[in-house]
Amino acid sequence: MKDGWNGMLEFRYMKRIALAVLLGAAGQAAAAEHSHPDHDALSIDHHHGGGSHATAELVALSGSPVKGMLHLVQHDNSNVLIKGSVAGLTPGKHGFHVHVNGNCDSPDGMSAGGHFAPTGGLHGAPSSQVHHLGDLGNIEADRDGVAHVSVDVPGVSLALIGLNSLVNRAIVIHAKEDDFSDPAGNSGARVACGVIEQDNDMRM
Repeated sequence: MKDGWNGMLEFRYMKRIALAVLLGAAGQAAAAEHSHPDHDALSIDHHHGGGSHATAELVALSGSPVKGMLHLVQHDNSNVLIKGSVAGLTPGKHGFHVHVNGNCDSPDGMSAGGHFAPTGGLHGAPSSQVHHLGDLGNIEADRDGVAHVSVDVPGVSLALIGLNSLVNRAIVIHAKEDDFSDPAGNSGARVACGVIEQDNDMRM
């Protein structure tokens, strides 16, 4: 009888040990799952982050009523997409350039300096073999004076520093069409200017 009682106690003791081991393993698995987000969640967060972003808010120059907002997104190491809308233009085409100085303070926009051309060269169409990096061609306003902008710019970045970075440069819109002749395309007065500023959440 004594041996049977001892055997029962030993059996109950072993059950408690087994239960403790199982509970401990379950707790470790839960902790590991909590401390290591799944791969899909990490992939989504990384994809959502995307590339660098910047904004250029256009101000009117030379007595024009032009205004607008342009958003810039770097979608790989050396391509930047510029999108947005511009209002207050005369219907038709208007020269659209990046200028070297991020300064739109002067009433005529001349404080923005010349075209952004870190490696020099002649002015030309963005599709031509020879052109400035800041030569973006023309945007076209409809009969209401609104231009919807979507321009992909190769060979540039939105890095805070770098020879080809567009950050702290200026986007300038001209009164007339750029005919792509050197040195500036005969595109007339500067009617709008916006400094390219990297978005706040990218300056961390």
